[in-house]
Amino acid sequence: MDTARRPVARLDAARPAAARPAPETTDPHPGPFTTAAPQRPMVGRDTELAAVLAGLRHLPAVVRVNAPAGLGKTLLVEQAAVRLRADGLRVLGTRCPPLARPFPFGVFAELLRTTGPELPAELDPIAGALAELLPEAAPFLPPPPPPSADPDLARHRVFRAVRAVLAALGPTVLLVDGLQWADPDSLELLRALALDPVPTLGLLLTERPGAPLGAAPPHRPPGVGGAELRLAPLDEEQVARAAGDRPAATVAELHRWSGGAPWLLVQLLDRLDRPDGPGGSGGSGGSSASGSSGSSGSSGGDHPPGERPVEQAARRAAAALVHPVETGSPEAAALVTACAVVGRPADQDLLATVADLAPAAARSALLEALAGGRLVEGPDCRYGLPYPLLQEAVHLAVPGPERRRAHLAAAQALLAVEPVPAAELARHLRAAGDLTGWRAEAEAAADQAVAAGDFAAATELLHQLLAEPSLPPEHRSRAALSLARVSVNTLDHQQVLGVLRRIVTTADLAVVTRGEVRLSLGLLLLNQEGDTEAGFRELERCVVELRERPDLAARAMGALAAPILAVHATQQARWLDRAERAARLSGDPVARTGVLASRVTWLACVGDPTAWELLAELPRGTRDQAELRQTARALCNAASGAVGWGLNEQARRYLDEGLDLAEATGMDFMQGVGRAMTLVLDWHTARLDGLEARARALLGEISEMPALRTDVLLVLAHLHALHGEFDEAAATLQPVLTGGHGPDPMPFFDTHALATRLALGSGNAEQAWHALGPALELYRTKAVWAWGCELVPEAVLAALAAGHPDEARRLAEEFAEACADHPAPAVLAGVELALGHLAVDQDPALAAEHYQRAAAVHGRIGRRYARARATELAALARLAAGQRPATPGLVEAAEEYERLGAVADSSRCAMVLREQGIGDPRAHARRGYGEELTPRELEVARLLASGRTNREIAQVLFLSPRTVEQHVAKVLRKLRVPTRREVRSALGPRP
Repeated sequence: MDTARRPVARLDAARPAAARPAPETTDPHPGPFTTAAPQRPMVGRDTELAAVLAGLRHLPAVVRVNAPAGLGKTLLVEQAAVRLRADGLRVLGTRCPPLARPFPFGVFAELLRTTGPELPAELDPIAGALAELLPEAAPFLPPPPPPSADPDLARHRVFRAVRAVLAALGPTVLLVDGLQWADPDSLELLRALALDPVPTLGLLLTERPGAPLGAAPPHRPPGVGGAELRLAPLDEEQVARAAGDRPAATVAELHRWSGGAPWLLVQLLDRLDRPDGPGGSGGSGGSSASGSSGSSGSSGGDHPPGERPVEQAARRAAAALVHPVETGSPEAAALVTACAVVGRPADQDLLATVADLAPAAARSALLEALAGGRLVEGPDCRYGLPYPLLQEAVHLAVPGPERRRAHLAAAQALLAVEPVPAAELARHLRAAGDLTGWRAEAEAAADQAVAAGDFAAATELLHQLLAEPSLPPEHRSRAALSLARVSVNTLDHQQVLGVLRRIVTTADLAVVTRGEVRLSLGLLLLNQEGDTEAGFRELERCVVELRERPDLAARAMGALAAPILAVHATQQARWLDRAERAARLSGDPVARTGVLASRVTWLACVGDPTAWELLAELPRGTRDQAELRQTARALCNAASGAVGWGLNEQARRYLDEGLDLAEATGMDFMQGVGRAMTLVLDWHTARLDGLEARARALLGEISEMPALRTDVLLVLAHLHALHGEFDEAAATLQPVLTGGHGPDPMPFFDTHALATRLALGSGNAEQAWHALGPALELYRTKAVWAWGCELVPEAVLAALAAGHPDEARRLAEEFAEACADHPAPAVLAGVELALGHLAVDQDPALAAEHYQRAAAVHGRIGRRYARARATELAALARLAAGQRPATPGLVEAAEEYERLGAVADSSRCAMVLREQGIGDPRAHARRGYGEELTPRELEVARLLASGRTNREIAQVLFLSPRTVEQHVAKVLRKLRVPTRREVRSALGPRP
């Protein structure tokens, strides 16, 4: 063999594979998988990547990745190729194009065409049979054998030649992406390589479901390593990790639009991060004025005002997908288009009608589309596109005339269905250009949605009606009233606010109609938005406009009687009296129930036991949904009061019944109120398992609702403080402290109480006392002294610490006198704590008695943390008074703190006990932990995970910095992480 013409090959053969220079990239058409790193991020496939790499660790091996389009097969193998090359392994890759007539051995022609310079000087002569297939490598191959007239013999030579080249290359991975498009000869050769592998060869193959299994590589035989991976869509948790710090509601929308497909998720995230970037409103198909997929609730190019950011990103992404799916034959393309037009999973007959296909042709097209993964089968033999974003993209790509025809065909088909689905029919009529028919069906659909309690669907339909310029005035008034009536029950209020504000300025509305719309606007501003000043302004105006409707006027007056901080109690009482007179005058049972619910709300908020008696008078058995909604409102508001007063059993009972009624009647907002109150009650009663995760989930849903946010933020701040995360606790309270006082009194005052305790704990007594000034002024102005059961004890401590004993005495004595006969146990405990704080310096024995009584009350109402804190204070006061025994109380408090996970509190008690010559009270529970974290090490690990320095950890746990250093070293060793930055991921989420 002539080897003089191959000096480069001899030189390369003498070097290790990792040290060889890369071949020159003068080829104008380089193959795929040759870049240093993939250009797109990989989302949610870390586990699968690890499995691919593990499967190829020992050669020979076959790794097959099977998944429908869009689930990240290509990105996964791109990442695997980068990692394998970084380990010094040769990776030859190709992506099979979807050709109608693929070239014989096309896969191997692409895989091996650049390998010539890497071949050794001595090569099996049979390798010359590849000279014609690999003209680029021909100078490095032996001379080709004589031509054969027998095609089977020529094919056999190619098989042997490929094996010879692969054996000569040494450790190599062949990456074939898109096996479903590979030519039959390449598939047969891959089968042969899998059954009888080259010892130094790995195969990394991707394919879609429905690949030609008869020709595809079989399962690997015994002794051959590898893996079989089937990629599944990302779940919501994986989407959340990819989405970063975005709210839970945004994550849910991203998951819904992408269907968990990483490729589509990347498109959405890219457009969320670049809202004005490429692919905006000018994308392909973006001028569509038709309806789109029912599952996404879109309206094609006619986007509603106030559209959510994820929806906007989805439409931009969809418009940019010029060829969203490979449609195959014209019949299959028509069927895929029909699925996008119908907008939901549909049976074969409906799809055939919309696609204008005969039954036999539709059946063949459906089988083709299913085999290629373009459509998926759902329950009851219904078929649709796999992801909502693809559905939107296909719809946008349909030419206007064809789109109108298809929507009209869909509408005609639906008219034969009983009962007629009005919302779906309306969407198709609008897209087909029949605005008159659309208006009629949309109004009917909105009425149906209201009757079913589906206020979100009703709101969307009414928005579409009001956005139509050609809507006649009488239809506009009717739609405006309907929207006003349903909007007060929704959580998603921002879009509705803008519409209602525009409606109340419309000149052609009747006065009474404007008044009813303004009533809903005022309720939204007051309840959902938390803007009490603007809400009261609108409600007062609507009372005048609703003179002819005393039932509605009574509702407005009842709202003006709400127990909020912006209005004095005497003014609220006057509004409540006026509301009762208007309700009697109206004779309307809903108005009477609404005013009774307002009365219950006020009484519960001030702690008057009459509230619990009046609850029994509210209707439960009626079929009137409006009355039941008022009952649900009263129950949830009564539960809020009961939680604050420490009436836990009553609160649970009211919450259970109120939430059930709110759900049954479609009151999304009141469900939010009930869920927030459940979190507060769970905090007070130490139901801490999963509490932080539930609070963060609800906060994501109500992130734009200040009126509900306060309670949730307060719970999260308490949990941070419990775990010694004091800076995080203070930061969590800031939106409440700086964002105005909001509508609800007790959460507002309780927030200031916790903020004061945090400031005192950090040694900022004067700052804490100064910051309390506006809150105390408002508290005294309202004159509902019971609202201070959390605030006043902390304010007394702050006044004493800041050197204002007279202020502390005046505040404590006023509070005790005003609340002497208040029946709520939480108020009684607050009085005892305030008096204890006042007495602790002058008469510590008396202070201990007050603290002990407070501990007993908290024990009766199940407030474990508050009881432990009062018990600790009582023990410290006894120590100050020289009373014995005092330490058992400290031991009891320390043990309860530890059970609750209150690391700083437990450590503080342990420090005092050590000073008294008593060992750590938690020592008796210790055992040999081996390589597990001890309780103290777990405390240190949690603080490390929150970013604390050693000095900060020492301050929280009352330890020396040297002791903390020792604990940190043990934590890193036991968690097997090199640095403290990795502790958080190794530790996992806090239970």
